[in-house]
Amino acid sequence: MSNSTLKIYFPGLNGLRFFAAFAVIFTHVELMKKFLGFGSHWLDLNNLKAETPLQAVLNKEVSILSPYIANAGPLGVTMFFVLSGFLITYLLFAERRETGKIDIKQFYIRRILRIWPLYFFLTFLGFFVFPKIEVFRVPIQERFFLMDFNENLILFLLFFPNLAFSIYRSAIPNIGHLWSIGVEEQFYLIWPWVITKAKNFLRTIVIFIFVIIAIKAGILFLSIFIHADWLVVLKKFMAMSKLECMAIGALGAYYLFHENKRILDFIYKPWVFVLSILIILFGLLIVPMRIQDGAHLLYSLCFLIVILNVSSNPKSLLNFEYPIFSFLGKISYGIYMYHMAVAALVLHLARDTWKFGLDLKPVESLIVYSSVVLITILVATVSYYLIELPFIRRKKKVSSILSGDNAK
Repeated sequence: MSNSTLKIYFPGLNGLRFFAAFAVIFTHVELMKKFLGFGSHWLDLNNLKAETPLQAVLNKEVSILSPYIANAGPLGVTMFFVLSGFLITYLLFAERRETGKIDIKQFYIRRILRIWPLYFFLTFLGFFVFPKIEVFRVPIQERFFLMDFNENLILFLLFFPNLAFSIYRSAIPNIGHLWSIGVEEQFYLIWPWVITKAKNFLRTIVIFIFVIIAIKAGILFLSIFIHADWLVVLKKFMAMSKLECMAIGALGAYYLFHENKRILDFIYKPWVFVLSILIILFGLLIVPMRIQDGAHLLYSLCFLIVILNVSSNPKSLLNFEYPIFSFLGKISYGIYMYHMAVAALVLHLARDTWKFGLDLKPVESLIVYSSVVLITILVATVSYYLIELPFIRRKKKVSSILSGDNAK
């Protein structure tokens, strides 16, 4: 590590990480309930007649909780993307100011040390261990997984789980959510080069966002007239590759790093902060379901406002800088990685051992959710200290600045 003493710590970000991971757990428990035959709040858009979630609620097709529970996971992932783009970009800006350059090789080493150990461990479990243990089996996904085993494995090993998800007929049981890790790694592959080469970063990032949106819009337009398998795959792949969400986070890093008072003063206004949260809450009800995926751009901007307020506004309406949130945020990567397998385990136990009915009673639902959350936290804690921390400590040797918990 260099002799630099620069330390960068954003309060509250660990708390946001935990809440994002917690939101994903809720959605995936409901998805796993559907896979294993339980009654579920998962929204099957193909079977709903209503245009909007609110209409579906009023028509009594779904519960008022369903739109929120079903979309909590996608929202949590979107927040992760925005937060990643914000933090990585800010740290790269700080490195360039502190050292005069961005060491791209060291950037990649830091990302490898943080992401790869747990990613490859879960990939190993998902392909070679979970399928052999009854309490982790998900039959509705398993048959497709076995048909395309080698192809899926190769794409996972190459950090293209999102491409595997797009090409083949089902996500890998218990580790299908690793698609988002692939998206982040693909972003990290190009982003330090963008920052290093851009002469006008603000203009570059705006162009980057609009180019991604234009490509997606073009693919959607083509899919109206061309019905080909390759276009379906491309459409799915681009829908999952939300690089623009991370680029929106990078915009926030730019304005904060350069201390743009006019922009920040506006973002820090209490009504702007509250409005951002309300847009998300009401958007999940009133935005037509067929374009909810496109609404992630609006939600990303709202999340960016929340992130900037929590992490840098001294008068923020929310404060997540508490020891419990700091700890849970610290292990949030593990929480995200293990929760699907834990959900499968608990639901198997609920059905086969605890003899719960397939339509869970309120007390039974509480037991299931509490068990998933507590076991996931326990597993993530053990994983953090045994698997992740030894590699995290090595990051200091290739870091010119200290960030996160190391900067406290």
